[in-house]
Amino acid sequence: PQINLPQAWDVTTGANVIVAVVDTGLVFSHPDLQGQWVAGYDFIKDPVNAGDGDGIDPNPEDVGDNPDGGSSFHGTHVSGTLAAATNNAVGVAGIAFGAKIMPLRVCGRTNCTDYDIEQAIRFAAGLANDSGTAPPRRADVINLSIGGPGFTPGSQAVYDQVRAAGVIMVAAAGNDGVSEMNYPAAFAGVIAVGAVDINKALAPYSNFGSWVSVVAPGGNLSQDVNGDGKPDGVLSTATSDGSGALVNGYAVWQGTSMATPHVAGVAALMKAVAPSLTPPRFAELLTSGALTDDLGASGKDDQFGYGLINARKAVTAVGGGSGGASRVIDSSLLNFGINAGIMTSAP
Repeated sequence: PQINLPQAWDVTTGANVIVAVVDTGLVFSHPDLQGQWVAGYDFIKDPVNAGDGDGIDPNPEDVGDNPDGGSSFHGTHVSGTLAAATNNAVGVAGIAFGAKIMPLRVCGRTNCTDYDIEQAIRFAAGLANDSGTAPPRRADVINLSIGGPGFTPGSQAVYDQVRAAGVIMVAAAGNDGVSEMNYPAAFAGVIAVGAVDINKALAPYSNFGSWVSVVAPGGNLSQDVNGDGKPDGVLSTATSDGSGALVNGYAVWQGTSMATPHVAGVAALMKAVAPSLTPPRFAELLTSGALTDDLGASGKDDQFGYGLINARKAVTAVGGGSGGASRVIDSSLLNFGINAGIMTSAP
């Protein structure tokens, strides 16, 4: 409700849209993600980092990032926010539950390298890449809930090429609570996402600055403003391997990683309504205020960018009707906060 999502669902749920999730891969056995993904790829080049016995391969299954247990399965949490199966009497609702996830694995046991990430986004865009293959259909949107310091012209050129191919890229601003630029979010042409709490205040961990484009719900686990007995984070699909076996369930996390799929999901809803929507047009609508509720100082500001993403306004902006008229990047820098615990699925 904070981003007027139910009203947007009156118009679209994101059907016929593909969102690439460039992350740790996906736990394919999770019950709330069944039928929600298309084929992806594992772009971790270093076999030691990959932890699955080889380098790049066609299987983006998340084998965990900690061989001793306690793996993050970060990409599964992000993917659930984006497109968890919905109206199935199980778990959570995805932002664009009519869309499909393209899992692209780039973060392994030790790190997520710039090179692997760039190969993955090239694949997602249908451009030449180390796999020697391309997806049957390129992604419409790329979610990058990853980040770290450092800019290179070569990397900027790759992101320019992906954007020119027509793919909207959305990335996490980072969780250090500072204004220093975080990449890939700060690359030109990428939508940088900060996080707000349940009160629409900037989350204390969220990075900020003139390079941040927009904010979305990211949670704050130190609060329970709504009094439901749970921390005010983002609940999504999760997996645990702490017991030595995979246990699928749900977990409440905080972070700009959690905010990012809210924006990527809204972009997917927009693409479902307007398949010809281009990255420049998306940026134009964002800067005009057509996709957000303004927060903080009037217009764009360093705390909230152009404001809080508004799903109803966004689908309306691209012709979706009134929307509601009926009602080397270190893996330690994955942009998520405290895991508030796994709530396991019922048998």
